[in-house]
Amino acid sequence: MEIKENQNVLAGFTARLLRKHFGKGPESVFVSISNDVICIYLRELLTPVEKVLLENNQFGMVYATRDSLMEKCLPELKKQIQEETGHYFKHFYYDWNMETNGGVIVAVKEELRDQADDSSLQEVNKLVAAVTKKTERLPDKVKSVKLNNRTLVIYREGILVNIEKEIVRSGEEEVLRKAKGNLEKQELREAFDKESQLLQGTAQEIFVDWSFEKDQSMIVVIIDPNDN
Repeated sequence: MEIKENQNVLAGFTARLLRKHFGKGPESVFVSISNDVICIYLRELLTPVEKVLLENNQFGMVYATRDSLMEKCLPELKKQIQEETGHYFKHFYYDWNMETNGGVIVAVKEELRDQADDSSLQEVNKLVAAVTKKTERLPDKVKSVKLNNRTLVIYREGILVNIEKEIVRSGEEEVLRKAKGNLEKQELREAFDKESQLLQGTAQEIFVDWSFEKDQSMIVVIIDPNDN
C-alpha cells in the first residue's frame, strides 16, 4: 500500500513540476518503483509551441529546450523523491519520443541490480549485449529489471568505442546522442520484435539515454503485454 501511495504522490508532483516549467503538464503519468530504480512514464507532454516547431522539422530546438528545462526540474524531482521514499537516488536519465508524444524519467540509487534469478531477464541481457556489440562494442555490464508487466529497465556500462569518447571530449555530445539514439532504438526494436516472448508482449516504446562521462546508459522498454 505504501508503494502505491508513493507512486500516486510522485505522479502528481511530476505532473505539477513539468506544468510549472514546461507551461503544460503531461496528460498522464505512470510511476513504477523498486528498491533501486524509479521509472516515470509520461504521455502527451507536447506544448503548442513544440508542436509548431516539430511541424517545421525543428527537432533539435525542441530537444535542446527540453534539456534546459530538465536541468531545472531534476533537482526538485530528486528532492521530492528522497522525501517521499526516504532514499537518495543519485543518477537521473530521461528521453522523449516526439512521434508518440511519450517520455520517461529514470532515477537510480547507484547502479541497477538485476533480477539474477529470472532466466528471461538474463536472455534480455544477452539480447541487449548482442545489439550493443553490433552498433558499438560488447558492453562490460548489462543488467535488467522488470518493474511490472509494462515496464522493463536495462542498464549498460562500458559501451563507448574510442572514437565516441573523442567526440564527447571534443564537445559534440549532442551529435553523438542523436546518432546513437536513432540507431540503437531501431536495432533494439527489431531485436525485441523478433524475440517478443522475452517481453511477454510487444515493445510499445523504447527510450535510451546515456551518461557519456561515466560510459553508462539506461534503456526503458514500455511493453504492451500479451492478453492472459
